Amino acid sequence: MQRSWFLVVTIVLATMATLFPVGIGVFMAQLEASRRESEQLSVFADAAVTRAETVMTQALNALQDLESLREDPCSSSHLVEMRRITYTYRHIQDAGAYRGGKRLCSALLGAVQADQFILPPPDWRTPDGLDYWFDQPNPFAAPRRSMLLGRNGSYVGLDPQTFVDVVDRESRMLAAVQTDAGRIFAASQGANLARLQRAYADHAYGSGGDATNDDDASIVLRKSRNMPLAVVVLAPRAALLTNWKALLVGGLVVGLAAGVPLGILVWRRATRRFSLEGELRGAVRRHEMAVHYQPIVSLSDNQCVGVEALVRWRRHGRLVRPNLFIPMAENAGLIQQITDQVLDIVLAELGTLLRRHPSFYVSINVGTEDLKSRRFLSVLTARLRGTGISPDQIRIEATERGFLEPDVARDTIQAFRDAGHPVYIDDFGTGYSSLSYLQSFKVDALKIDKSFVDTIGQEAASSAVAPHIIAMAQSLGLQVVAEGIEDRAQADFLRAQGVDYGQGWLFGRPVPAVELAQVLARGVAPAAA
Repeated sequence: MQRSWFLVVTIVLATMATLFPVGIGVFMAQLEASRRESEQLSVFADAAVTRAETVMTQALNALQDLESLREDPCSSSHLVEMRRITYTYRHIQDAGAYRGGKRLCSALLGAVQADQFILPPPDWRTPDGLDYWFDQPNPFAAPRRSMLLGRNGSYVGLDPQTFVDVVDRESRMLAAVQTDAGRIFAASQGANLARLQRAYADHAYGSGGDATNDDDASIVLRKSRNMPLAVVVLAPRAALLTNWKALLVGGLVVGLAAGVPLGILVWRRATRRFSLEGELRGAVRRHEMAVHYQPIVSLSDNQCVGVEALVRWRRHGRLVRPNLFIPMAENAGLIQQITDQVLDIVLAELGTLLRRHPSFYVSINVGTEDLKSRRFLSVLTARLRGTGISPDQIRIEATERGFLEPDVARDTIQAFRDAGHPVYIDDFGTGYSSLSYLQSFKVDALKIDKSFVDTIGQEAASSAVAPHIIAMAQSLGLQVVAEGIEDRAQADFLRAQGVDYGQGWLFGRPVPAVELAQVLARGVAPAAA
């Protein structure tokens, strides 16, 4: 029914564009301007609330670390630990101790006289005893202000602007809100606080979603799902008018010059995504997915120890980019079926190889949904039963965004490991994981994202990320797999850094199972059992 209605509406729009090209050109220009503005606002709001959550998470983790200290308050060892915590979390400016409305000491100030820095009653206190001071003087820079979070005699200090430090070329007004208190505690430079507070008050009781339009502005309120946080984004309507004028000229020209091509264009643009998703559903239903395998080698001896299974979809004779159809499959609820089919294909194509070489393994990527339950583990256990393939030969890869529900993901990951399946964090470094975050998960290996491997040997700020990740993994006793190795210099550098394994075009591109056998025979064979 939904498809039928969609097609009817699309036909009507295409017909109108053909018969009334000038009118439709103007109309489409207005719609496109509004759509672009809403999309840009939504993307920006998502980035802003993610930023605010990241900063708040660091603040709460740092405060928890402070509360766990056993040193005497303000002793030399206590000050050292507070400074360590301050440097561990990059968004934290200071950490300290307080009692009876006075600061006692901090990582930056050291021990202070009790009457030097008075701490007024908190602006807000949560039921679990977390105190907020939203606007406190900065002892080192008088014009600057600080936000403090405290509990049980310990506090952390942050620059409120850190919560709204999001790149914005459009200069929109942005504010961060503590939703329990209903208070804006940070706003972008030059923002109208009264206007933002009114916008929040007008939209606070909604769920926070798509952009809404007032008389003079477009507004997005995006609420955090896990914290009493929200962001308000306000874009003046003048920006929409500017976009509309820019699009109107093109709409009129196209409408006057070619009504029929415009109608065809509207039809194609409107149906492209729908038809692609429909074809994907059909391909999954008909089990048309294929799997290519990329070798993973030991950097110490260049032996191939395993492969990563990468799903492929061939549409009209051409491969569709995974970064196009995988997100679509996740949004359409197809990703679990695809993961199951990948497993079936792996066992069918590489089962003999795995049985002959018990130390050889295949890593399979699992989506976010399969980290929320043990569904795939049940499927995997059932499929392996009686095959002669060890659980250790099927390894699980999950990206950092799969850990958005950490308690559930932690249980699922442990269940995989208890069943004998090693778990890797894929594309590590592209999300929000830190040392303290990793310590709460029990995994077996980190895979360094290709973007960081590409910077090796370059004079770029991000060139230090790969060594940092390697050191972090080694400190936790985790294996490291480097992705995207394309030249010998990268491999030599990573080997010298103590990286265990690597994959990339230097060792072999993803290939079908038939070609994999040829690659292994031509190059290095799987490590002997």
